[in-house]
Amino acid sequence: MDDAQLAQVESLCETLYTGVSTATSETISREEAQSRLLSLQSSASFIPQCQYILDRSKSQYALLVASNSLTELITTHWNNFTIAQRIDIRNYVLGYLANNGPNLQDFVTLSLIKLVCRITKLGWFDDTTHRELTEDVTKFLQATIDHCILGLKILNQLVDELNIPTSGRTLTQHRKTSVSFRDLCLFKIFQLGLTTLKQLQTRQITANHQQEVILGEQALALTVRCLNFDFIGTNPDESTEDVGTIQAPTNWKSVIQDPGTTDLLLDFYANTEPPRSNKAMEAMILICSVRRSLFPSDKDREIFLGRVMSGIRELLKNQTGLQHQDNYHQFCRLLGRLKANYQLSELVKTEGYLEWLELASSFTTQSIRNWQYSTNSIHYLLALWGRLVAAVPYVRPDTGAKGHVQALETHVLNVVECYIESMLGSVETVLRSEGALEDPLEDDGSLMEQMDRLPTICRFQYRSVTNIIIAKFDPLMDKYRELMGHLMTSSTENAPQNVAQQAAILEGQLAWLTYIVGAIVGGHSWSSTRIGDGEETLDASLSKRVLQLAQGIDYRLTNSNGVGKADPKLEVALLYYFQNFRRVYMFMWEQASGSSSMSTMGGMKLESVPSAKQKVYQSMFEHMGLGDHTVVANLIVTKIGKNLKFWPDEEDIVAKTLELLTDMAGGYSSSKLLLTLDTVKYLARHHTEDEFPFLTVSSNRHRTTFHAILTRLLLSPNGEEKLGLSFDEFMEPIVNSMVQMGALDSSQLRSEAARLPLIGVFRDLRGVAQSLHNRRTFGMLFDILEPRHTPLFAKVADLWYDQPDVMISLLRFMQEFCHNKANRVNFDQSSPNGILLFRATSDVVCAFGRKILTTGAPPNGGDLYKLKYKGMSIALSVLNSALGGNYVCFGVFALYNDPALDNALDISLQMALGIPLEHVISFPKLSKSVFGFIEIMFKNHIKTTMALETNVFMQVMNAVHEGLQSSDATISAMCANSIDHLATFYFENSGKDKPEVHKLNNHLSAQPNLFTSLTATLFNLLLFGAPQNHWAVMRPMLSLVLASESSFTAYRDHLMSTQDAVNQNLLNEAFNKLLADVSRSLESANRDRFTQKLTAFRVSTRGFLTL
Repeated sequence: MDDAQLAQVESLCETLYTGVSTATSETISREEAQSRLLSLQSSASFIPQCQYILDRSKSQYALLVASNSLTELITTHWNNFTIAQRIDIRNYVLGYLANNGPNLQDFVTLSLIKLVCRITKLGWFDDTTHRELTEDVTKFLQATIDHCILGLKILNQLVDELNIPTSGRTLTQHRKTSVSFRDLCLFKIFQLGLTTLKQLQTRQITANHQQEVILGEQALALTVRCLNFDFIGTNPDESTEDVGTIQAPTNWKSVIQDPGTTDLLLDFYANTEPPRSNKAMEAMILICSVRRSLFPSDKDREIFLGRVMSGIRELLKNQTGLQHQDNYHQFCRLLGRLKANYQLSELVKTEGYLEWLELASSFTTQSIRNWQYSTNSIHYLLALWGRLVAAVPYVRPDTGAKGHVQALETHVLNVVECYIESMLGSVETVLRSEGALEDPLEDDGSLMEQMDRLPTICRFQYRSVTNIIIAKFDPLMDKYRELMGHLMTSSTENAPQNVAQQAAILEGQLAWLTYIVGAIVGGHSWSSTRIGDGEETLDASLSKRVLQLAQGIDYRLTNSNGVGKADPKLEVALLYYFQNFRRVYMFMWEQASGSSSMSTMGGMKLESVPSAKQKVYQSMFEHMGLGDHTVVANLIVTKIGKNLKFWPDEEDIVAKTLELLTDMAGGYSSSKLLLTLDTVKYLARHHTEDEFPFLTVSSNRHRTTFHAILTRLLLSPNGEEKLGLSFDEFMEPIVNSMVQMGALDSSQLRSEAARLPLIGVFRDLRGVAQSLHNRRTFGMLFDILEPRHTPLFAKVADLWYDQPDVMISLLRFMQEFCHNKANRVNFDQSSPNGILLFRATSDVVCAFGRKILTTGAPPNGGDLYKLKYKGMSIALSVLNSALGGNYVCFGVFALYNDPALDNALDISLQMALGIPLEHVISFPKLSKSVFGFIEIMFKNHIKTTMALETNVFMQVMNAVHEGLQSSDATISAMCANSIDHLATFYFENSGKDKPEVHKLNNHLSAQPNLFTSLTATLFNLLLFGAPQNHWAVMRPMLSLVLASESSFTAYRDHLMSTQDAVNQNLLNEAFNKLLADVSRSLESANRDRFTQKLTAFRVSTRGFLTL
């Protein structure tokens, strides 16, 4: 590289990162600049050019590109370098950082640091020099302030690099390096982080304010990273905020137990601003989470806990730093974590426990009252109280501080009461803010986190909590009834402003109480220790009020014919309550009805004594006073019906209502109960758009779910008898629609008036087909559709091919209808139904395929996938289901000259090959459909595949070759299977006088290097590809080696020629081991043996192969 080339590279870098070209001769786009610069990463021969750029360039962007390219080159071509060369590169970069680091932009510095750390990781076991990076960085820490900052950044990146697996390396290699790093260096790095903090605290480091801030941030980040290290290889989930137990090594004990460590972090927290202060608090959380066994004795652990508790007490007393949102959030996490890692019996023994409890209670109530600033942190505080009360039964009352149980009861009650009052008060606050404040009821994630924590806390003092809730609920209900009495059948929106506002406040407050009651009832425990406490009577008194509220809302909704609606948030809260009530009190409804309370002995009926659960169950409904369980169930299902009838445009309500109905229909006992209810019978007889307007909303898919639920209930044991409705009667509305559509001529059927009815019919049919799980029920639907209505499907496909909404609904139904799940498509041996089903499928796919192939790209830059490829993808999936369903004897078609199979394969192949390959690869669902079809072609229709024109066959093989290299393991596996079927066919039939063999030989004559290129690609993927593809690519290797030994030999010779003499000997030995004891057969045992050998071959060669 010379100065002119350097200037060209700098210009390209400027274009790439700023979009502005500094070159005067030509204008280059960012994409073109990126493409040219990526060539620096293509070969190890570009390493000197990268070094030249680093040495000579003044452009920060050019330095970044050079650094990134070096990192990529060294990672990819690691085996190309000798140990001495690796050390030279490492020392060069370290020296470059030492000399130039303080003057570089942060992004360049970080890239170079990443390069050093990557070399250190990859060369960890090569030479002791790599393992001495910590000592080298210590020199940075002892130099100038800027170098000290640079050193801390290197250590931060080093911990990250050694903690996170690198792509292309096995987990075993990663853990081996990671464990060695943990044992040799991590503790020293941890100490360096703490030492830096200590020096900052004691002013031993002389630096300006900005430098102090950066040093503090880096040192704290390093401390947190060290504590967060994956010490034992558990790969913790980084997406969660919840900290697990920190498995710190034993030699860390002295530092973690040292009072100076916790004092240092707490002092740093108290005397700095975010983000340093909240990082210090995060470090405290991690130190509090260290494993119990790290402490030599219980006494040491108690001393440590006492120190932490004392520190927390001081922070709570002084409210230190809690005015900052980030500090506050981390402090809530610390409180929530405290009980998770320490037992209550240990906490109560600490000095000042009762004071700590009072301060924590005060802090919690203060936080809840200021909910608008702490919505995302409240659940941590609730988790603390939940864990405290859950542990009470396991602690003797005389342990630790006197009266600690009574104190906990008092504080918990205060917290619950404060929570209820604050949430009720939040409704009016949000309303009066006119959009300035977010409504906590609309923050679903945070709301559910809080609801999950409530049951344990509320049930600790359940009777008192129930009284608090009732004292709030009853007056609100009275006011609400009075208000609704004034509004009667008129809409709340049309009421005077003050009335509408009052209604909104009342409904919001009732929504909160409904959520709270739902959470508490959902926390009912059926464990033997809790049964008999009488808690079911409290559940009953709370449930009674919510159910009466639901009845009142329903009454107004029905009388006003849907005009008098409550707030949607209240409706969603009721559905949450119903879900929890269903989960706790619906699994025994069959037993409670008395069907199992009688037993027979010797012809005599004996009445068995109800179980403890049954007694609790019956007591619950008696105390509720609304009637037995069937009345309550009917009330819930009636509410479901009303929601579906009167809330068609409220997506959330319809979705959650159907989810509730699905869950009820899915339970063994509850589904049987549903069959006895009048409301369910009404739903089954009137599942039409006239009764339920939500079915007319074309943008949703809920009508499919609705019909799937009803069909499931109807076809359950004795379902038709209990509902008084046969399957044919249930299908009448759908059949009538199909009859009307079938009677239309082509122009009428293609008219806009037919669009929504067609979409509706196909979605309904798809829902019905989803719930057919056996041969009998599938046959019932098939008999209705064939032969009268199946021609309509092909006609619609022919006329509506260019309208995605109609075609997708038709094709999705066909996909479900053709799918042989649970072997449901299983006709009698003499039945032609399997062939008729395939023929109907073929007609639809061919009608759609012929037309869609004639259409070009959508005009005006429309969405190509949505308008064209999506339909083609589902059409191929439909045919894949039919071809792989195992319910058609495909030989019959050729025998009787039926073109249905050939037409379907021909059109589908045209669709698969008619889409540009880069588009196929770009859309994952489309890829799976296309490559799934090709796999079936090679597996089940090899004669048809071989009969293709050579140029078409090669186009298919080119697609397979590209798909084989996909990063998606599923697509890669499909392509590998296709190759396996081809190679197996060739191996087993080579030399035989068959037309398809002659055809294949002709293809191979036209493209003699086909097997050679496939073999090379498979071995390259095995040796150098991503780990997720290894299993897939190993499958066809044996069949390919046996089918074309010359291809294997050619690859072997080529690979040997790229290596030096030492590596050639090692590689030759590895190949000999690979082929040892492998016979010339494709029996399963031989395949498995070869696959195992391939794995060993890969592991052994990866250690020395150079690219």
